[in-house]
Amino acid sequence: MKNKPAIRVATVSDAAEVSRLLRSAMLTYCADSGISSSMLEAMTESVESVEDRISKQTCLVAESEGKIIGTICIKRVENPLVYSFSDETFAFLEKAGLSFYISRFAVKQSFRKTGIGIDLMARALDIARESDAKSVILHSAATNKGMVDFYGNRGFELIDSENSRGYMRGLFALTF
Repeated sequence: MKNKPAIRVATVSDAAEVSRLLRSAMLTYCADSGISSSMLEAMTESVESVEDRISKQTCLVAESEGKIIGTICIKRVENPLVYSFSDETFAFLEKAGLSFYISRFAVKQSFRKTGIGIDLMARALDIARESDAKSVILHSAATNKGMVDFYGNRGFELIDSENSRGYMRGLFALTF
């Protein structure tokens, strides 16, 4: 890679390109996780719902040569207990303090393992830290070794997992 990709805040005009990237990346995520693409909400959302998320959350994109090659969204969560699905999760989230939630994290296949994902995650975590967050939480397939390792290498811990969506879905948390 000649020039390091720029990371910037997404705009509503990025929604169609972000939507295409998410669909493509989620197909790989499904294959790596051993789950059907029909189980993922991200596979069925419209460009309009991506526009809505971009307008309401902090969504970042990585851009190289005018093309979006990565994305991540982070939002402040007023009540992290909405993510509770067990007594163990409830106990953690009850003490979590000001929390942020990460979603729709994706990097274009040809740019994986180049540091783009690390840079996007670092920028998202900086946003949480700058807002005095006490924790950052996210969900991921607990069967996706690559993602579990990626999050673990960033300091996230698996808090709990559940199967309500038809696959083993983990709640991961990073505390500051």
